[in-house]
Amino acid sequence: PPSYLEQKRIDTKQILSEESQKVSTLEAELIALKAELQKSQKEADELKKIQSEYNMKSITTTTRNDKISHTSFNVGDVGLFMPTGRGKEGKRIYLAFHTSCPHRYLSYDSVEGAPDYVLGRIIYQEERIAGVVGTDANPYGLHAGTKFWVLTVETLKKG
Repeated sequence: PPSYLEQKRIDTKQILSEESQKVSTLEAELIALKAELQKSQKEADELKKIQSEYNMKSITTTTRNDKISHTSFNVGDVGLFMPTGRGKEGKRIYLAFHTSCPHRYLSYDSVEGAPDYVLGRIIYQEERIAGVVGTDANPYGLHAGTKFWVLTVETLKKG
């Protein structure tokens, strides 16, 4: 019958229209994803460039850091630490050899035994404020309120 065929044509057109809309939506999503991919690729290229520049600076910095620091102390620098006396439990206290950069002490964990000096690359530094003399908050006998740093090093040489 003609009404059945007519209904099927209408249904078919409706299905095709819906499918066409789905395809259009998917095409739009595909275009958006391609644009996002291009943006991400550009960002990745920029990051690779920055990383390459950083690596070059790092190589240069590593070469410079083989000199003993005495005017500033940063992670990666090499410091020379000399004994200055005895602290808690009779352990020697080591102070960084410095020029106008006082209160840089070697961490107790960074030294074994009682060497005459320690040469080490700084791997961590902790800033502290001295508490009351004779307490754990002031292991170096500084005036209360004095800022000091405890440096942890990778030992390069000790004597």
